[in-house]
Amino acid sequence: MLAVSKLAREIAQRIRNNGHEIDVDFVELGALLHDIGRCRTHGIRHGIEGAKILRKLKLEKFARVCETHIGAGLTKEEAKCLGLPEKDYLPETLEEKVIAHADNIIDGSSVVPIEKTIEKIKRELGEGHPAIKRIRDLNNFINSLS
Repeated sequence: MLAVSKLAREIAQRIRNNGHEIDVDFVELGALLHDIGRCRTHGIRHGIEGAKILRKLKLEKFARVCETHIGAGLTKEEAKCLGLPEKDYLPETLEEKVIAHADNIIDGSSVVPIEKTIEKIKRELGEGHPAIKRIRDLNNFINSLS
């Protein structure tokens, strides 16, 4: 979580320095909290569990970060297939997108090329899974701003 938070803040700062509006402090704190649900599960539900924890604390904006950080988010259909509550879990705000992207390119405590993440997703979900395009598109979008 610390590596994701540090990288997310660096990305957000570059985006702000390029003239875009982004809440850098929110990005840093949201990235610290994005995996809080792992205290309950290490499975795909950790985002949902983290959101529940943060909603109890009245931290709705941070709860959304938990829900939307997996890959480049999940569609309603993908959520249903995974046994999650049926709704879209796609990052909407720039801050949510930066956190999801930073999480995608951290492996342990190291920054890795996006292609390493994409190869892992291909092995897990299959070559043509729509998550691959979303992750690549998110990477390209964030890179275009920073």
